[in-house]
Amino acid sequence: MTINRLIITIAIALCACANVAAQQVTATFSTFNDWLGADVKGVRISADGRLRLAPNARRTAQLPEGVVWCAVSDGQGGAYLSAGTEGKIFRYSSGQARPLTQLKGGMVFAMTRLGNDLIAATSADGKLHRIRPDGDSRPFGEVDARVIWSLASNGTDVFIAGGGERGAMLYLARENSIARRLASIPEETAFTTIIQESPGVWILGTHGNGLVVRFTQVGEQVEVLATTGFEEVRALTLQDGQLYVGANQGLAEKMSAGKLENREGYLVFNDASVCSTVLRLDKERIPQVLWTSSRSQVFSMIAWKDQLLIGTGNRSRIFAIPLSERLRETEPFSVIQDLGAAQVTSFLLAGSDMMVVASNPAEIHLLSEASATEGALDSPPLRANPIADWGRLYLDAEIPQGTNAELQFRVGSTETPDSTWGSWSPPLRPGERLQMKPTRFAQFRIKLTSNRGGGTPIVEGIRAHYANRNLAPVWESIDVMPSGIVIQRQSPPEDVGIERIPLETQKLIPALGWGGAEKRSYRRGSQAFVFRVSDPNNDQLSFRIRLIPERGSAIELEKEWRESFFTFDTLPVPDGRYRLEVIATDAPSQPFNAALTGTWRTNSFVIDHTPPTIPETSAVMEGDSLRVRFTAKDESSVIKDAAISVDGETWLNILPEDNVFDQLEEHFNLQIPMERLRGDRIMVKVSDACGNGQSSAVLVGESRRR
Repeated sequence: MTINRLIITIAIALCACANVAAQQVTATFSTFNDWLGADVKGVRISADGRLRLAPNARRTAQLPEGVVWCAVSDGQGGAYLSAGTEGKIFRYSSGQARPLTQLKGGMVFAMTRLGNDLIAATSADGKLHRIRPDGDSRPFGEVDARVIWSLASNGTDVFIAGGGERGAMLYLARENSIARRLASIPEETAFTTIIQESPGVWILGTHGNGLVVRFTQVGEQVEVLATTGFEEVRALTLQDGQLYVGANQGLAEKMSAGKLENREGYLVFNDASVCSTVLRLDKERIPQVLWTSSRSQVFSMIAWKDQLLIGTGNRSRIFAIPLSERLRETEPFSVIQDLGAAQVTSFLLAGSDMMVVASNPAEIHLLSEASATEGALDSPPLRANPIADWGRLYLDAEIPQGTNAELQFRVGSTETPDSTWGSWSPPLRPGERLQMKPTRFAQFRIKLTSNRGGGTPIVEGIRAHYANRNLAPVWESIDVMPSGIVIQRQSPPEDVGIERIPLETQKLIPALGWGGAEKRSYRRGSQAFVFRVSDPNNDQLSFRIRLIPERGSAIELEKEWRESFFTFDTLPVPDGRYRLEVIATDAPSQPFNAALTGTWRTNSFVIDHTPPTIPETSAVMEGDSLRVRFTAKDESSVIKDAAISVDGETWLNILPEDNVFDQLEEHFNLQIPMERLRGDRIMVKVSDACGNGQSSAVLVGESRRR
């Protein structure tokens, strides 16, 4: 046999684009966990991440129900299957699954064969039914159990494992007689599974504390063999005196509710907690952990052809663990099939093949020892941030004579590949260039083939190169803060008294408070801004800041500002209307020839350092009151507030004649009762929208013009 070690380089040409890619990414697929989200058919995934052709599996039948709860052999190469939530039982024979009967009393989790007949237990009422091969059924017995998880038969005896109000319960039933309780564990919720270890000796698993229990009929003794540390024991298998235990967290409640997740739920759990395990108890019943998973749960288990098969969900993958300790050292486990359903709920021997029952959808497959002649693996989607130019793929594989490994590629814009994605490319030749448009998602397919029995290519790994496309910064807005607000890393030294800060700003500063990394305070003549800008690639940004006057040339304020807030001193700047122009660039994170910019100009704002004037003031007696009139004017800003003092101590806020501060010139006319006067001097003050203030004084009976 000739083996060629081949490195296949597939080049994917990029569409013409003006921008250099932002971030170079290499996605490597070479370990087992790298393939967790892959869709696999006919490909075996080893524990070390290598890919080979898998044992052949073919679907032979489908059931109309979604979930198969239990399957037992019919003794003639077929099987009985309980499915759905309404007590339906099907018979599979000669490649077809047909309805056999329907039992009242809810779901059927447990069945066993008694001679040529089938014994089935309904979950809601604790009743046992005897069903003949032609579908005729009659009552067999009844037990006081809330749920029956497993049945086993021995001669005319039927052993019932379940749970009730008094904990985990084991019963013995014979036809037309009252079921007798054999054992119970009040601290456990239920017995979940039962197998025979030897004549008169049974092994059971529990739900509650995940115990493995031995029950001996002589003396009716219960002995705890192991505590798994998991919530429940779901599967037990004996092989050559070794006991294999499959245990889970959080599965029994979903089963008893009749709800199992679909296939897509497999990747929802992303924490590192272990949710299932397989243990081996040797002949002395000393435990050893063989396998654990943080994503898959154990549904079924069987020993077959020197390996332990583990049926899992919610990816319907069949794991194989070598029974030989020596072989486990080189390959602890592998995935030998993915059935494309959600759960692998049962294994049944079918001659030299293995019958595999899947759920969601309910299907029957035949698994053989011979390798498939072809298989395919669709990678987990490659995700760009936010879109990418797709580069070269490197396939590292051993290609024996008579076998082959090919790559295909496609792109799309949705997270889960659907009909909107582009079609698969033809098989790519080494060095071939393929036109692919920049997109957010992409996927590759590996196709393995063999035209010689037992031969298989071996894929060691794949590297996918791509570059996230750089996108320009995206502006939302720039907040123009009230005049006098200062924003910086640390609060500036206070250089004004609180009484000189406009009242509205005094109220505003505590409300603004801390804004992330900045501190906000007040200084006359300051103008502050807050930038609302983001970068689609999460790049660092810097800012070029210019002040644009209504007339004249722009004033450069900063060239490489790094904060998302900015304050400058307006005192050296002439009065007038201005805009702030800010050019954001991702240059701090990008190569020189890849940097992009985004620009925002604010609405116009006023810089005004000139205080208002009070050209006219008068205070004239009218009867027993004083009439005060004055005018306030400003060249740039509206008059914002005004106050009067008639006693030399207290300032009273006042309104203009029209009650609204909305003009550059405001007129004031008010009447002061004589009892409020203290002395003969009246003072007034006003301020504009930029915080500039002016005051004036007049004697009672006087009228002044400036």
